[in-house]
Formats: sequence, C-alpha cells, structure tokens
Amino acid sequence: MAPYAGYQTLDIDARADGVVVVTLNRPDRLNAFDGVMRHEIRQVLGEVKADDKARALVLTGAGRGFCSGADLTAEDKRTWPAGINEPRFGWCLDLLEMPKPTIAAINGVAVGGGLGLALLCDMRICSTKARLLPIWMKRAIHPDDLITWTLPKLVGYGRALEWLYLAEDIDLDAAERAGMINQITSPEDLMPRTLELAARLAAGPTKHMALTKQAVLKGMSREAFDAALIESWGQDQALASEDRKEGTRAFIEKRAPRYIGR
Repeated sequence: MAPYAGYQTLDIDARADGVVVVTLNRPDRLNAFDGVMRHEIRQVLGEVKADDKARALVLTGAGRGFCSGADLTAEDKRTWPAGINEPRFGWCLDLLEMPKPTIAAINGVAVGGGLGLALLCDMRICSTKARLLPIWMKRAIHPDDLITWTLPKLVGYGRALEWLYLAEDIDLDAAERAGMINQITSPEDLMPRTLELAARLAAGPTKHMALTKQAVLKGMSREAFDAALIESWGQDQALASEDRKEGTRAFIEKRAPRYIGR
C-alpha cells in the first residue's frame, strides 16, 4: 500500500517540503473521535515517525471544527488502540514525543479530547473562530488524552485546575497570555501561517529538534543535574550527525545550510 493511503477519517497531504498535513475529516460530526478515527490517528502517527521524508507534522480539522472530542453517538465506539499492558492513553506519547516538530492549527472547536489532542503538539496556532473547551466536568467525565499532564505544564497548577473544574470556554487571549497557545490569527491566515512555520521547521536540523524536544520533556520532571546528563548525551548525538557537519561547512562557506534531518 502506498504511504498514507487507505484512511477513512483522515485526509493526508504529504507535501514536497517535508510537511505532512493531517486533517481530521468527519466534518458532519465536528471531527469527533469514533473508533475508526482513533485507530487511524495512531496509525498515521506511526507512519509519520517512520517516514524519513516527513520532517514536520501539522494537525487540523475539516469544516467548522478542529475536533469536538468523543462522538458519543458513533456506532463504532472502540477506544484508543493499546498494546499489551499499555494504558488506554499510551497513544498520547506517540504524538507528545514525536521526533519531528508538530503544530496544531486550531480552526474551530477543540472540545474535550480534541483539546487534549491539540495540547500534545509542540505548538498551537488558533483561528479567531477557535473555541478551547475542557468540557469533561460538565459531563462528569474524567479528563483524558493526557491533558492532566500537558495543561499544568503549559499554564501552571492553579490555572489548569480552575479551567478543568469550571469546564468553560477558555478565552483565546487568556490562553495566549498563559502560554497554552502560541498565536492567534484570522481564519483566512490560519493555514498559510501554519504552513509557513512548518516549512521553516522542516528545513531545519530536525534530528536536533528531536533531541531538544526529548531533553525539554524529560527536564520538566527531573532535577537540574539530570538535565545536565541529558544535554550531554544529546550533544554527543548531535555532534556526530550529518547536519552538524553541514552546519559547520555552511558557516565556513558563508551560505545557507541544507539540512537533511540526519
């Protein structure tokens, strides 16, 4: 089967610049998760990770929504696919730790698990039509999709609990000030701005970005000395890379580097 083929609920555009755009494509349900979509999301994350030509990932939604969380009316109610002895939400690490830059382009409602999905990306760009709604408490459902880890890391303990407890729309300006989202843009500028940023990242030394992401993620829950060890290991990996050699050559030759992600 050709790469990125055969998906029913995802539209995938593997672009020539190395950016892979994955669009959640159930617009009639505001791109809510059913069993098929849950399984396909995990599948495409594995494909992107394994694809040497894929150098950055963009997630967005078709139609009016980014993702409205779980589709409680779906015929296929399968939960997230999990391996033996793997927790139900273990799939979240596939996106959180993706060794390539990831951006969520939030074009509309991001509700419940849809919001959780967006927070697993490295960066978030919101249209002014976006809605960020941690709805779980309104439905007496426990928060999931790793938002109990990502949200306090982004905005702090007290604010995270306030927003999770109240389960109300989070003001976009407040979300930007708190560090939950990176940018707010007009609806017509959302994808051009996102793709421009993704292309810049894809053209960079993406192996080094992966090492940096790993160090930052591990450093958020470890002591400073552990961070020193991780940085030392990462720098050894980076120094041995082809991109590090290319960066040095480009500097000496006074030209723009041509990175390949290795």
